[in-house]
Amino acid sequence: MNDLIYDVEKMLDELGMTTAAIQWKKLLDDPDFGHYSPRQLLCEVLTPQYEEMLNKRYETNLKFSNLIDRSARTENLRTGNGRKYNDETVQQVLSFRFVSTGQNIGVYGKTGAGKSYFLSALCNEACRLNYRCQIHDYCDMIDELRRLNNNNVEKYTKRLKYYSRLRILFIDDFCISRYPEEGVNILYHLLKSRDDLHYPTVFNSQYAPSDWSTQLGSDPNCYGKVDGIRRRLTNGYTIEIVKL
Repeated sequence: MNDLIYDVEKMLDELGMTTAAIQWKKLLDDPDFGHYSPRQLLCEVLTPQYEEMLNKRYETNLKFSNLIDRSARTENLRTGNGRKYNDETVQQVLSFRFVSTGQNIGVYGKTGAGKSYFLSALCNEACRLNYRCQIHDYCDMIDELRRLNNNNVEKYTKRLKYYSRLRILFIDDFCISRYPEEGVNILYHLLKSRDDLHYPTVFNSQYAPSDWSTQLGSDPNCYGKVDGIRRRLTNGYTIEIVKL
């Protein structure tokens, strides 16, 4: 029996489950060791290893996400502390069902309302739930794609595909700057690709969709593309944040 007990420790260690092996060794000194049911014993041994794996995966996802404000938490996304939300819709969003349905999320409010915090909190939680996601500043992303489009079409195509295939794309300060026709075309193709894949885009903006025809682009020839952008981005949830 003792040989079997120590064989378990050795097997766990050789399987790379060092934390579980340490936990197993601790349990051997527990006076209640002989009273554990098989299920309880398995849970006691594996839980610390599992939690360690989840934490490492979460940290890896955070690094990939480009998230700056890692302190943002979804439990703060509710009416109170000087801000008012449409709480019922927020709770629907926090279920993350929008990922499987491919629905987009628009977060609206005036400057200082907490729109960026909302995106940060949602991105943080997405990392915890193991979604491949990234958060990007709207102007930085479009400017990068414009530079590549003008200088290296092959790299531009690869980068556009990269953004298109992120499981969740978070865009901060959407529509904050106007672009010529080239910029609007790039945005249109990006969102069309994501829509074809049923991958959600989460964005915040101080401009309502009714204002996008004048705020997105400076070229009157872009109306059709702007309408396509608006139609795709507004197919899901709308979050309104009011600073009281």
